Amino acid sequence: MARPLKSSDLLTMRTVSDVQVSADGRLAAWVLTDVVPAGGDPEVAGGKPYTPPRYRSRVHLRPLEGLGKRRPTEFTRGEYADRSPRFAPAADRLAFLRTSEAGAPAQLHVMPIGGGEPERLTNHKAGVSAFAWAPDGRQIAYLSLGEHEDLGAKNGQPRRITRRYWRGDGVGVVPRSTGQLYVLSLAKGESRKVTDLHESPRLLAFAPGGASVWLAVPSGERSAGEFRADIALLDLQTRAVSVRVTDVVGLSSLQPSPDGAWLAYTASQRQDDVAAEGGVWLLDAKSPGAEPRLLTGEVATPPSAGGDSRFGAYPFGPAWSEDGLALTVLVNDAGASGLARLTLDGALQPFVDALGADSTAAGKTTPGTTPAGKTSAVATASIAASRRVVTAFAAPTAAGAVAALFIAETPDAPGEVNALLMDGREVRLSHANDAWRKRLELVTPSGPFTAGDADAQFWILEPTTPRKDGAAVVEVHGGPHTNYGYGFQLEFQLLAARGYAVIFGNPRGSSSYGHTFATSMLGRYGSVDADDIMAFAEVGAARLGRKRTPLHLTGGSYGGFMTNWLVGQTTRFRSAVTQRGICNWTSMYGTSDIGPWFVERELAGVPWGDVEALWRQSPIKYADKVETPLLIVHSEEDYRCPIEQAEQLFSVLKHLGKAETEFFRVPGEGHELSRSGRPDRRIARLEAIVGWFEAHP
Repeated sequence: MARPLKSSDLLTMRTVSDVQVSADGRLAAWVLTDVVPAGGDPEVAGGKPYTPPRYRSRVHLRPLEGLGKRRPTEFTRGEYADRSPRFAPAADRLAFLRTSEAGAPAQLHVMPIGGGEPERLTNHKAGVSAFAWAPDGRQIAYLSLGEHEDLGAKNGQPRRITRRYWRGDGVGVVPRSTGQLYVLSLAKGESRKVTDLHESPRLLAFAPGGASVWLAVPSGERSAGEFRADIALLDLQTRAVSVRVTDVVGLSSLQPSPDGAWLAYTASQRQDDVAAEGGVWLLDAKSPGAEPRLLTGEVATPPSAGGDSRFGAYPFGPAWSEDGLALTVLVNDAGASGLARLTLDGALQPFVDALGADSTAAGKTTPGTTPAGKTSAVATASIAASRRVVTAFAAPTAAGAVAALFIAETPDAPGEVNALLMDGREVRLSHANDAWRKRLELVTPSGPFTAGDADAQFWILEPTTPRKDGAAVVEVHGGPHTNYGYGFQLEFQLLAARGYAVIFGNPRGSSSYGHTFATSMLGRYGSVDADDIMAFAEVGAARLGRKRTPLHLTGGSYGGFMTNWLVGQTTRFRSAVTQRGICNWTSMYGTSDIGPWFVERELAGVPWGDVEALWRQSPIKYADKVETPLLIVHSEEDYRCPIEQAEQLFSVLKHLGKAETEFFRVPGEGHELSRSGRPDRRIARLEAIVGWFEAHP
């Protein structure tokens, strides 16, 4: 019989990630991550030494012939992290990265598809960060810092900092040495360094033929610190580097066409606007000096739908058709995401509708498609209607029975791997959490509903057994340019299990509703976005059937900012929990790893210029108005929203003494605590949040 979810159920939930398919469409691979239980008791002295719970990732393999009969097998059996599976072009071997012990760098391994022991191919002190097979399968190119080792830090020596971007969230201190491209000959078992770049490359992809490699490389220190990069083509024979596109904002994938004529890549739709959503661009690869063109208009690709139960990598293409006339892309619309077919003239069509149809030649469109530069109501409506989030996909190069593999999740089900067949049917390939879901009461939200001047969308997750007071929690997502909707949120399910309704939505500033919606609050944080959140709260409370439903408030990152802001503007909430939030933009500018470019572009101010622009959008300005009991949750190694933000707010509120305030300070974690932090710390955070609400009925 199903029971209410507990926070400790996080320890038995498994996640799937990094889905891959062989070029011939015969084999699928993905990474499955589970939790290795803790040993000992951290609260008992003198007992068995405490070993905290940890994640373990292994590659699983699944033949795609006889889909209804075959089950995936555990292909690797590393005790820590086996990740980034990539099939050789002939599908006879699988390469992957292995971390063999806690804190060790990942090294490149390869293993025959038929099984056996994996062969370790690299032994760099700094490990390997990314790799790609050469088209002939005889070489592998990879990125590495080589023999870099920070001996100064290891031996406790002072640091001399010369670059503004000197540390990053989830990265720690950025190495002073530069990553380079290496090429490994599998026949000889030897690697050679083929670049001498001034900045570390971030992406790589072999051009067809294998004579050159596409790279994403920042042009300099400032570009690296602002996550911009040039697109360059490296000739492996001459080692000459040709820059094709300069300083691309939001560059996140490089995909050459099968004939090498084109390069598709994902980057911000508007290169002058940090708030712009991602889009698919096309570059003429054979014509140096050619200007790239945006294929997707305002259609959002890749997705940015929120979820707190993903672990690992989630590839989102785009992926070329075998004939090079179309791309499979992942579209994000109104809180949902799904696959679509994009032709080279920018026509967009739901992927299922495109299956079995003749390829659309450039310059032609088919029914239900739209030209580039305009959002396709037909293509995106079916995606929004799917009421799910596709988080990753892969497509085979050769046409076969399988059109694509993808990972999909819903509000009441964590992600699973699925196959989309050429006839439009879907077959689930993984069953990672079937037993987990069967023993738990998981609920589905109602909605979307609309509220506020902009008719912004929100949802309500109602508990099976509500609390006697009918209380609800208003959740605010991060970003701000992300979105809630149909992703799986363990936190929401736990709140529902404890009797709380959950109200969550997408205020102005959120993604998946177009550029105007996403940018309508730039330079005025806490205005129309705050209005939308309060509209969600009141309209949602009314829909729950009580005149004065007790409301609580929480959110992380931008959601933490909004929590801090609203408790300084209203006393509507019984209690609030602010997580990894911002209270003072003037100090965030200089302490965050993204501070300068984010604050300048999002808040429209700088500390030495119109400081009032930052101050009037800083929640701490209104700290003397805060009366709502507030729990401040923050990680000590959060470099995105630094912990000094939490320390400022806590000190001021304790000094003022008007609001009950506590500080939940988490060691050893960064900005991603809620999603990929150490399992026991994630559980402690969940219990702290729910416990705070329960203590303030």
